[in-house]
Amino acid sequence: MFYQNERRKHRQLKYLLASLLVVAVAISTWFAFGVKNPVSNVASSQNTPAQTTTNQVTYQPSAEEQAYLKERFDALSAINPEVIGYIYAPGTKLDEPVVQTGDNATYLDKTFEGNNEPLMGAVFMDTDNNKDWNDSLTWLFGHARGSQVPDNRMFNDVNFYEDQTFFDQNRYLVLETAERKYYYEAMFFIIVPETTAFYRTSFDSEESFAEQLNAVATDAVSKKEGAVVKPTDKYLVLSTCREDDDTIRSNLYMRRIPDSELEQFLAENGDKLTYVPTR
Repeated sequence: MFYQNERRKHRQLKYLLASLLVVAVAISTWFAFGVKNPVSNVASSQNTPAQTTTNQVTYQPSAEEQAYLKERFDALSAINPEVIGYIYAPGTKLDEPVVQTGDNATYLDKTFEGNNEPLMGAVFMDTDNNKDWNDSLTWLFGHARGSQVPDNRMFNDVNFYEDQTFFDQNRYLVLETAERKYYYEAMFFIIVPETTAFYRTSFDSEESFAEQLNAVATDAVSKKEGAVVKPTDKYLVLSTCREDDDTIRSNLYMRRIPDSELEQFLAENGDKLTYVPTR
């Protein structure tokens, strides 16, 4: 009888231990999947944005920069209300306001101040470009002047980028607008006929834009070492005449530094980009 009671107690203990083990497993499973992820579809929807959203970095001008630009463009607009920007390239004589009007002829002779002076004119944006500077390819035109007039600033120095040493030593350009500054680096310098098919302001796709840039890179006289064409980049082209042959043009292609790269770019080059007036 004693042994029967002991065996009965032993069986009951085994059942109790088995039951406790089942309960323990259930509780641990609930903690693993219930507490950490109480409702699986809600947790997934909460995690999705972090996994799929691309961070868009947007440059925010400082209060100091905003004040500077306001003063700058208030003064420029008082002289010429068609002003849309100001460009300068440290180390060169490229130091000009930029205008845009309803055609590509007016500012061949009309100066920024409004005078009619052939071979002088002003730097102007192609009339088919958007004045917000956000086209894939934005064209700026200006006289090289050369030896034909006493003042040979404007786009005369664009022709010097034909020399690879000059190209490498003067790689950057700053564009000031009323809203913010943009920064560009020289990528390709090319000499083309006046009637070149490269003069385009719009493209059917990013692929067709990249195709043209690759064609430019192939024919470039000078270029950035290791230059890589990215179809999402935005380019500024400075286009001017050649003093030795007025049927051909010099085109300097400059890539805008994307906002996502600006912090590092300015940390490395900001001290080289200070505006020093040459006008």
